Amino acid sequence: MTADRYQRLLSPLALGPVTLRNRIAMMPHAVMFGAGYGSAVERTIAYHVERARGGAGLIVMSNFLMPDSWRRLGAWGDALETTPLGGLDLANDRSLQPHYRRMIEAIRAEGACFVSQLNASGRQLRSPGTTQFGIPLFAPSPLPCPRTGEIPREMTIGDIDEYVATMVDAARNMQEAGANGVELFAAQGYLLHEFLSPATNLRSDRYGGTLENRMRFLLDTLRAIRKAAGDGFLIGVRMNGADGVVGGLEIADSVEIATRLRAEGAHYLNVSGLTSLHYPGWIADITAPEAQFADDAGLIRAAVAGLPVCVSSRIATPEDAEAVLAAGQADFIGMARALISDPELPNKAARGDRVGIRVCTYSNQSCIVGLDRGRGVGCIHNAAVGREAQLGAGKMRAAPHAKRVAVVGGGPAGLAAARVATERGHHVTLFEQAEALGGQNLMTSSVVSRRGFAEIHRWQIEMLHRGGVDIRLGAMADRTTLVGQDFEAVVIATGSLPRKDGYTSLRPDVPEIPGAGADRVVTVWDAFQRPDLFSRPVIVIEDDPHLSGTAAAEKLAERGIAVTIVTPHMHAGANLPVHHAPALYRRLSSLGIAVVTATFVVGIEPAALMCEDRFSGRRRTIDHDGPVVLAMGNRANDTLVQELDGSGLDVLVVGDAFAPRQVDAAIIDGERAGWMI
Repeated sequence: MTADRYQRLLSPLALGPVTLRNRIAMMPHAVMFGAGYGSAVERTIAYHVERARGGAGLIVMSNFLMPDSWRRLGAWGDALETTPLGGLDLANDRSLQPHYRRMIEAIRAEGACFVSQLNASGRQLRSPGTTQFGIPLFAPSPLPCPRTGEIPREMTIGDIDEYVATMVDAARNMQEAGANGVELFAAQGYLLHEFLSPATNLRSDRYGGTLENRMRFLLDTLRAIRKAAGDGFLIGVRMNGADGVVGGLEIADSVEIATRLRAEGAHYLNVSGLTSLHYPGWIADITAPEAQFADDAGLIRAAVAGLPVCVSSRIATPEDAEAVLAAGQADFIGMARALISDPELPNKAARGDRVGIRVCTYSNQSCIVGLDRGRGVGCIHNAAVGREAQLGAGKMRAAPHAKRVAVVGGGPAGLAAARVATERGHHVTLFEQAEALGGQNLMTSSVVSRRGFAEIHRWQIEMLHRGGVDIRLGAMADRTTLVGQDFEAVVIATGSLPRKDGYTSLRPDVPEIPGAGADRVVTVWDAFQRPDLFSRPVIVIEDDPHLSGTAAAEKLAERGIAVTIVTPHMHAGANLPVHHAPALYRRLSSLGIAVVTATFVVGIEPAALMCEDRFSGRRRTIDHDGPVVLAMGNRANDTLVQELDGSGLDVLVVGDAFAPRQVDAAIIDGERAGWMI
C-alpha cells in the first residue's frame, strides 16, 4: 500500500551516470558546526551520513571555494602563516580530501549518492576565509548587495579565469574523494547567478550584455569540469526559475538557459528562485506557498525534453513530494529542512509510518536563524541535529535501572522528557493540569503564520502513546501526590507565567509601568484565551525576546481587531536577526497592524498611554482607552521546585520552569533530563 501511495517518490531515477534509489535528495545548506560535541569536521560528517542512513537517495552538500589568490592575500604574500579554518566546507582544499573521502564512503555505504555543490558566493555571502583573511566580496559589477550591504570588487577577466580553475580543482578534489559529481550553484543571487541576471551584471565585455555572454562564465566552468573529470562524473546546475526582481531573470529567460545547459551536457537541473533581495525567501517559512517553485520547475522540465529536473523549498511531506512528481513538475524532490527535522523521513515513508514523521514546522527558528546567529544549523524539535554521532537514529541507550518517573507539565519540555525517559526504559507518568497537552505551544500554533508549531506537540504526543506513557490530563501534582506514589525521579516542566508589571530591562531603574495593574491591562495569554475581552482597538506593548508580542498581535488582527504594537526596539520582533524582519513586517502590514518603534510606554492612564522616545526622551501621548496587552516576557513557574525541596526525590527542572526561553531550548532541556535520569 505504501509503495502505491508514494509510487513515484520511492522509485529509482537514472541521473546521468548514476541511479538514485529514490527521488528524494537532501538539498545543500550551510551547517557551520563548531566544536563541543566532537570537532566541526566530525559533526559535519555525522550530520550528512545520518541523512543518507535515513534513506535519502542523493546527498548534495554545500561547499565553498577558496582561490589561490585569496590564500596569498590572507598570508600577506608570505609574511604571515595561516592555519586551517576548522570546517569541512572548502571543496578545493586538498588537505580536507581524507575527511571528505571518509564521509563520502560512509554515505555511499548507506546506499545514497553524493554530489558536492560548488558555491562561489559572490557579493551575497561571506564564505570561509573572506572574513578571517579580510578578502572583499567579488561580483560581475560593483553593485552593493541588499543583504550584506558591501560593495564588491568588480571581477577582472583574470579573476573569472581563476574561479573557473578553482572550480575545476574542486571538482577533481571531490572526484578523487569518491563523489558522484558536483552541482554548479547558479541560483539565488550567488556569483554564477549574478553573471546570469541582467539586474546584477552590467558588464560590457564578453561576460555581459547578451544572454550568451552572461552564460559564458557558467558554460566555461561546466565545459572545463567535463574535460577534467570525464563523462562518468555527474554535473548538475542549480538555477532560478525567476528572480522576482525588476530587470532580473524571468521564466522565459530561464527556459532558454535550461535549454542551453541541456545542449552543453548538464546531467540535471535543480530549480529554485529569488535573490538576496528576498532573503531568506528561497528558504521560505510556512507563510509561503507549498512547493513554491514547482510551477517554474514544470515549465523548465517541459522545455528540456527528458533532462531530469529537481525542485525544492516548502515540500514538507511525502505526499507533497508525490503530488509534485504526479503533476509532472519535477523528476526528483529536494528537501533540506524536512530532512533536518526528520532524517528518517524517506525510510518512514517507505515502511508506511507517515504519522511517525517529525514534520518540519517551517518556522526557521533554529535552522536559518541559528545559522544567522552563528551557532550552526539546528532544528526546533530535533535535538539530535549536530549531535548525530551520539543522539542520532539507533543511538538510544537503555538506562542502567528502570525507575518510576513523574513528569509534571505537558508542554514541549515535559513531552520531550517523558518521551526520552520512556524510550530509555523508565516507567513514566505525565501530569498535566489542563485538558490538553502542548502547553504554551498550543497558543503559538493557533496563529496562522505559526501553525507549523502544532507539529511539535503532535509528534511528541504520538510518540508518548506509542511508548505507553501514563498520561493524566486535568491532574495537578504536588508534594503529596509525588511523594505518596513512590516516584523515584521527578521532572518539573511547569512552564512560566507572563509578567504583569511592564518591567523592561532597557529601563532597569523602573520596576513597573504606572497603571499596569488597571483592569484593561492584560497579558499575551489573555489575547489567546480570552477573546471576550477584545472588541475594540488594542495596543500591544512589546518587549519580549520570544516574539510573543507579535504573535499576540497577529492573533488579534486575525479576529478583525485593530492592533498597534508599541516597542522600545528598532523594529517589532527585535529578537529576529535584521534580515528576517522584512518577512515579519509584510505579515503585520497585511493584517493592518501598525508599529511604533523606539518608544517606551511610561504610564498607562484611563484613556491614554504616556510615551517617551527612547533616544531623545521626548514625551508624547497616545490616546487609547481600549485593552492594553503586556508582552514583556515571563517568569519561571517554579513553586513546585520549592515544595519538593528535601523530599529525597531526584528532581530535574526543565523548560521555562528552569528559565523562560524559546521552544527549541525547552525541548533540549526535556531530552537532556530524559538522558540524565
